[in-house]
Amino acid sequence: MIRPATVHDIEAIKTLAVDVDMFSSDEVGFVGETVGGSLDGSLDGHRWLVYEDSAGEVVGAAYYAPEPFSDRMWNLYFIAAKPGRQSGGIGSDLIGRVEADLVERGPDIAQVLIVETSSTVQYGRTRAFYPRCGFVEEARIRRFYGPADHKVVFWKSLT
Repeated sequence: MIRPATVHDIEAIKTLAVDVDMFSSDEVGFVGETVGGSLDGSLDGHRWLVYEDSAGEVVGAAYYAPEPFSDRMWNLYFIAAKPGRQSGGIGSDLIGRVEADLVERGPDIAQVLIVETSSTVQYGRTRAFYPRCGFVEEARIRRFYGPADHKVVFWKSLT
């Protein structure tokens, strides 16, 4: 089941972010801030979704928001599935729900969805995943995260 995140999901999302090696435990403070901001309206348009399995465990999550200083572009800032549950459709289901929400908002609000990742070997499966979901590689920004770690930007039209 995919549903909007609540404050009760913050720790599960933080654990997920650490378990998939996206962030260290010192770096996951943004989860509480962005979940809270999405719920209280202080982060207008920001949205967290969680994927719960049949036992009620959070096994996936996605976070997306309008891209600042852009025209109707949205950024999928975070998407992850629990280790051991990857390659089972959780990520593609989450992306499908994100896209459905943005399409429902209409072309006056959302026309493009981007997602950014790293060029390192660790993110090879991630870079292969996005084209399977209909994204195209739009850009590589060299040395963005470090000398041998480029930012890879994927793009998808919502119209």
